[in-house]
Order: sequence, then C-alpha cells, then structure tokens
Amino acid sequence: MTEKGANTMTVRHWLLILATAASFGSSFFFIKLAVSDLPPMTIAAGRAMVAALVIGVVASRRGVSMPSPGPDWRPLLFVGALTAIVPYALIAMGQSHIDSSLGGILFASIPLFSLAFSRIAFPDQVLSTDRIAGAVIGLAGVAAVIGPQALKGLSGQLLGAGLTLAAAASYAAGGVFTRTQMHLPPMVVAAGQVMVAAPVLTIAAALTDAPWTLDPSAMALAAVCAAGLVSTALPVVLFFRLISEIGPTRTSILTFFMPVFSVLLGTILLGEAPGSFAYVGLALIISGAVLISRDGRKK
Repeated sequence: MTEKGANTMTVRHWLLILATAASFGSSFFFIKLAVSDLPPMTIAAGRAMVAALVIGVVASRRGVSMPSPGPDWRPLLFVGALTAIVPYALIAMGQSHIDSSLGGILFASIPLFSLAFSRIAFPDQVLSTDRIAGAVIGLAGVAAVIGPQALKGLSGQLLGAGLTLAAAASYAAGGVFTRTQMHLPPMVVAAGQVMVAAPVLTIAAALTDAPWTLDPSAMALAAVCAAGLVSTALPVVLFFRLISEIGPTRTSILTFFMPVFSVLLGTILLGEAPGSFAYVGLALIISGAVLISRDGRKK
C-alpha cells in the first residue's frame, strides 16, 4: 500500500525533521523541570492548554475552519486521546520517576509500536528488510546514546519506564489511526487533537490536583508554558505538515533523533550523563533513518 504524500525527501524536509525532533525532544527537559514543583496531571493540562491556544491562533490566521459539531469530530476525539491526552499524562507521570534522558530513549520506541500496529491495520503491507533493519539499527543507536550504564538502575524505575513506554505505544497507535481513518486537513488534525485534550486534562487536573491550591515557582510555570509552546504547539504543526508532504513512515524518522536532543539538554542543563556510546549511537540513529527513508522511496 503506497502512502499518501510520500514524495521525494529534500534538504528542507530533513531540516524540518530535525527541528521537529528537537522540539519534541525538549519536552522531557521542560517536564522534568516542572515535575519537581507541580503534579503530573496539572503539567499535562497546562501543556495542552497552552498548545491549544497557540495552535488555535495559528489555524485561525491560516484560515483553517474547524469541523462543525458532529460526526467529523469523532476521529478527532480518538486521535486527541491517543496522541495527546494519554501521552501527555503518562509522560509527566513517568518523569516523576526517571531522568529526562531515559524518558527520551524510551519514548523513541515509537517506531517499533508503529510497525506492530501497522501490521495489524495493514496485514497486506510488505514488511521490507530495509524497514525492519532501519528500525532495529535506529533503536540500537538510541540505546547507545544513553549508554548501558543508564539502564543499570532501570529495575528501580520500572514504573516510570512502563508509563513512558505506554505513552509511546499510545502515540504510535494514534499515528496509525491518523493514517487509516483521518480524512481531514493536517492543520485541522493538529488543532483538533489539542483542543480535545485541553478540556479533558483540565478537568482531570481539577479533580485530582486542585491546582488552585498550589503555589508553584516561576520556573515551574515557565517550564509548563515552554512545554506547551516549544515542545507541543510548534512540533505538532511541523509534524502534520511533514506527514502531508512525505508520508507517516518517513516522518517517523524524527523519533530516532528525539533522544539525541533529550540527552543533550539533560546532559548540559540537568547534569545527566549520557555515557560513552553517544557518538556511536548517533551514527546508528542516522543509519537507521537513512534505511527507512530509502525504503519509503521504493514505494
């Protein structure tokens, strides 16, 4: 099955992939800053509210019309739950237990989940050697970026790791759902998912955290705003633009670069040690991305 929008990748597409990966990857850093001062559900709600406001303004300025209340919102409810409500909450919860760099590497498991879900959704799709090799090599590179020493304490952080992996699985399922069921313009999907997530997460935060009783620091509030603007609104817009231009498979390449930026931020600003295999991991990540890209051009 040939993907819609799977055009030849250009230098511009690679730059957009790197920019989107950097933005997405920064979410673990900002959430780690906020989670020491704010409960996870409040962070998730604040992130979604900021993103919904910004993306709503962008969509309005571009003349994008959101669907009228009715059947067209049903797929947006699903994609909003899978790619925003569940991941935002689980990532914030996970960051209460693990380092931001480890969160980045675990979330980079999205391609493996995507392959599994795609196989279910498209049983006739050929699972090529390039695609399998690219995913395996890319994930091996992601593991090497952090280094084996970072995984030694994993047994004591199983809850955080499990929550982050569940977030990755949900996000991957949302990507496959978008590919199979969505027939709306990319910008409508981008705005719709956070517009769905913001009120749901806000109600959840109100019920669980009573955020009006909290007294967060200015840094925590700034981190939540940055998570909503830099790590959510900006990459969501770029992500759906990439899907429309080069297809979802090659857009998923950015997940291999996300942990690189997570590790850089964690190392430089939070003092987390990525290990001695970082450069080897980076080479493997790029190799995996090239294999997946090559596979897309064959279609």
